[in-house]
Amino acid sequence: MVFRINAITVALFSVSAGFAFVPHPSQAAGNSVNVPPNLRAGVFDERCYSDVPPATTTEYSRTTPVEVSADQLNATQNGKAIYQGGVQVNQGNKYFSSDYTELDQVSRQVMAHGNIFYRDGQVTLKSPDQLTTNLNTKESQIDNATYQLHGSPARGEAENIHLDNQKKELTLNKARFTTCPVGQESWWLSASEVNVNQEEVFGEAWNATLWLKSVPVFYTPYITFPVKDQRKSGLLYPTFTNSSSNGFDVSTPYYWNIAPNYDMTLTPRIMSNRGTMEQIEYRYMPEPEQSGTIYTEYMANDRKVSSDELNPRWLANIRHGSRFQNGDLRWNLDYTRVDANDYNYFNELHPPVGQIVDNQLLQSTTAGYYQKDWNLTTEVRDYQILLPNTPAPHQLLPQVSYNQYYTADKYSFSFNSEASNFGNNSEQYKAYTGQRLHAEPAVSVPILQAPGYSLEAEGKLMATYYQQDIPDDMSSYYSNTLGLNNLASSVNRTLPEARVHGGMSFDRKTSYNDQPFTQTLEPEVQYLYIPYKNQNNIGLYDTTNMQSDYYNLFSDRRFAGLDRISDANRVSYGATTRLFDSENTERLRFTLGQSYDLVAPQVTLLPNDTKQTNSRSLLSVRADAHPTDDWYMHTGTEYNTQTKKVSSGNGAVEYQQQKYTTQLNYRFVSKENFVVDTSDNRRDISQAGAVVKLPINRDWQLIGAHYRDTQTGQNIDNLLGARYDSCCWAVNFTFERHNAPDNTTLTAKPETSYGLQFEFKGLGSVGNGPKYNLNTRLLPYSRPFNLND
Repeated sequence: MVFRINAITVALFSVSAGFAFVPHPSQAAGNSVNVPPNLRAGVFDERCYSDVPPATTTEYSRTTPVEVSADQLNATQNGKAIYQGGVQVNQGNKYFSSDYTELDQVSRQVMAHGNIFYRDGQVTLKSPDQLTTNLNTKESQIDNATYQLHGSPARGEAENIHLDNQKKELTLNKARFTTCPVGQESWWLSASEVNVNQEEVFGEAWNATLWLKSVPVFYTPYITFPVKDQRKSGLLYPTFTNSSSNGFDVSTPYYWNIAPNYDMTLTPRIMSNRGTMEQIEYRYMPEPEQSGTIYTEYMANDRKVSSDELNPRWLANIRHGSRFQNGDLRWNLDYTRVDANDYNYFNELHPPVGQIVDNQLLQSTTAGYYQKDWNLTTEVRDYQILLPNTPAPHQLLPQVSYNQYYTADKYSFSFNSEASNFGNNSEQYKAYTGQRLHAEPAVSVPILQAPGYSLEAEGKLMATYYQQDIPDDMSSYYSNTLGLNNLASSVNRTLPEARVHGGMSFDRKTSYNDQPFTQTLEPEVQYLYIPYKNQNNIGLYDTTNMQSDYYNLFSDRRFAGLDRISDANRVSYGATTRLFDSENTERLRFTLGQSYDLVAPQVTLLPNDTKQTNSRSLLSVRADAHPTDDWYMHTGTEYNTQTKKVSSGNGAVEYQQQKYTTQLNYRFVSKENFVVDTSDNRRDISQAGAVVKLPINRDWQLIGAHYRDTQTGQNIDNLLGARYDSCCWAVNFTFERHNAPDNTTLTAKPETSYGLQFEFKGLGSVGNGPKYNLNTRLLPYSRPFNLND
């Protein structure tokens, strides 16, 4: 029989209100718990949680019709309505069933018992006992209930669930919680009482215990937890590592939620071999388009430092970004500094901030106004050198740049300009300083433009003015070592440029192993002319040699920076061939190119550098292959046809299928690519590496990485790791041994580190260490593949 009634539905369906507001674990991930992506709604591992129903929006309102069916309906004289046998209630996507349901229309009390089942779009409840509720007080109680959140592996049980809809409070007595599948409860969390208020941000639990199987491993008499997507002050998970340099390393962060847009993390860090460090991170966002971070580290006494001059050790980092006028006006700051002589701070203490390139610590602020066809930018830049007895690079104090672009049907125009002020505050290596003004208008005209071929001509005028201050006591490093002994106080340099570039594209149908392919042939040629002008009277401020590769063959610059503009009377030529399969996927790409100097260039980076005598540039070869969806290959070589030697090269082969990855790689750089001979007697770089990620079975996985110097036979970095990953918990173990550099002695010594990390899915992780991935301390895992990657 089917009945239509609203009162009983109000009573029964009110039970779900206590669960509807409990957030999915991924909502709380931003607070302190890093929820693995495979536990988020809709994407968690189906091999473990195929029976978890998806989360859906509750589809009902007060006017949604209610259908009640039961085997029997009895109405008594004292105002009771009794439903017996197969009681079922439907309203929208809400469903309730029981063996027996009774409604007292006088006291407004509802009681149901026997095989109680409730489901909506957010939660499923089951109980073999009874449910009671009062329509006046809007209080409900269900005994011996189990619950399963939808779209999440989170589930549990409680001896008693009490709901007060007027106060919007939910109380669970003798409750348990886990994210493990049914029958695989490796861990669970129990509490004598759990209270949640819908109007509060956090819930409370008393006498909470974490259990591994039947063994209690952690107890706290009181704990709070987030029930909304908001942050809370309190202790975060501790992290620990162990290394031969720092010893046992423990960090216990405390998070302070100052305001919705301000917070701070204070982290005492104890290293058994060194001492205690304080770390503070302050984050702020006064406006949506303005945010930043201030990070500091301070160690009063490092026991491993032999010199008292380095104590205390400290680091300061400031990062800020601002956007105004819909992002057109921007300002960014990135400043990091350590103590003046603390050259090994990053090598020994591994702070999580700072940008370092070639042992130079960046300190920069930029501002700019950006429009579609033009922009105006400025930058102030300095570096802290993390090497002793090393000249400091020049500072930008500041640099202002203006760039404009215009494109029409028959031509395109660009104008690039800058004004730079270069300073240098080195006391040991007193250097020249100067100002530079540069303007560079350019016009490009397409001569031929059609499908399959193009020809374009470009003309430039590069005008530069230098005002230089050369001190009488300038360091001999610049005059003798670099050969900059003819610097002029004022220099004007104006150079025209003419360039013509053309290219064609052919294609044909072909086949291989009875598979159809389309092959292309794309030759290109360029002529470049720039007259010679002696520039040895100009100092080097921000200029160095340009990396040689195929694409730079068709550039108009041999040097990166404006302090040297090379003369050129050069023809560059090259070709690319590609292979596409029937689905238009590029499977092969091969490029070959070289330049021929009609007149050998005379401009050199340093006055004492040997002028180029070979009329041909390095021969550039590039090859990329993606023969199947699982295989990736890349190689690149720069070959000196005069000396018959390789100048630089790299290569990698990778096989990747589902969770399995293996890669072999190699790189080589000749010492002749270094600009200046240095005191550390640099040699050719010749390094070979291998990485592997190997799944043993459904739960076990191994990773490894090995990098070796093929010239010295020394290991550079070695990594081993193992991971056990079950449905509801995981454990990682990593071991790494690498050559830790010493910037003071310019040597390296082996360092060993290892870490152990436990992860209870849905609760977060405990422990830390070297991250469980293919990145090593010195060499990150990379994929240098250009095809379909």
